[in-house]
Amino acid sequence: MKFGNRDKSVLLCLSIIIFVLSATAIIHARVIEDANVEVVYLFDEGEGDVAIDSSPNGRDGTIIGAQYVNGVFGTGLQYDGVDNNLIIGGFAGVGGQDPRTTLFWFKSDGTRDHSWVKWGPNASGQKYYIRAHVTGQECYLRIEVNGGQNYGNDNVCDGEWHHCAVVFPAGSDSVQDHHLYVDGVLQDKIGNDKEMDTNSVDQDVNIGARLTGHTFMLGTIDELAIFSTDLDADQINDIKDNGLYGSVSVDPQGKLATSWARIKKY
Repeated sequence: MKFGNRDKSVLLCLSIIIFVLSATAIIHARVIEDANVEVVYLFDEGEGDVAIDSSPNGRDGTIIGAQYVNGVFGTGLQYDGVDNNLIIGGFAGVGGQDPRTTLFWFKSDGTRDHSWVKWGPNASGQKYYIRAHVTGQECYLRIEVNGGQNYGNDNVCDGEWHHCAVVFPAGSDSVQDHHLYVDGVLQDKIGNDKEMDTNSVDQDVNIGARLTGHTFMLGTIDELAIFSTDLDADQINDIKDNGLYGSVSVDPQGKLATSWARIKKY
C-alpha cells in the first residue's frame, strides 16, 4: 500500500495526538506521591473477608460481616448497620497535627450518625472520628475530636452515591481547620473548635464500627483511601471523577478486565 504526502501528514498528526494523550494519561495517573499514600481500598475483590490494600504498604483489612455489592467503580462493601466492620490491623492512622486526607464514596437512605472512619482513643483532642452529623431527616459529613467538631451542610443520606473527603491541611492545629468536601464541593464549617493531637498508637483504624456510642454504618462504601498529605480541591475532584485507580499509583489486582470493570457506574 502506497501513502501520499497527505496520508503521511494525517498519520503523523494521529501519532502526535496518541502520544500526547498517552503522556497526559501517565502524568494524570500519578497526582499523589507514593510516600503520602497510607492505604487504598478499591473493594474490587468481589468475595472473601479481606480487603486488599492497593497502596505500597500492604495494609490489608479484615472485613467483618460486610458484603460485596455493586459500587461506584467495580464493587463496594455493603454494611448492615448492626455489627459490620473493617479493621486495618497494625495501622493506627495519621497522628499529632500531621496533614492528612481521608476520602470515600458512600450511599445510604438511612439517616443516622453513621460511623465511617475512626482511630484514636476517646480522650481530649486524641480521637479522630469521621461520622455523619444528623439534623432532622438529613445527615452531613462530620469530623470530630473529643471536645470539638466540624461538619458540613450537604445531605449524604438521600439514597444516592456521594463522594466524601476530609482534609486536615499542613500547619493546622484544630478541628475547625479541616476542609470538608461532598461531591467535590467545599462545605461550610459548623461546630465548636478544639485543638488536636491525634493519637496514632492506641486504636487501629476502623471503618464502619460503632465507637464511643455512635451507630454502625448502614449503607454501601466504595473507593476509600487515607493519605498523609493535604489534597487540594483539584486532586479531590480528579479522584472523584476518575477513581483512585486513575489518580493514584496503585495495584488494581487485576489485569485488563479489572480496568474495564472500573468504569463509573452511577
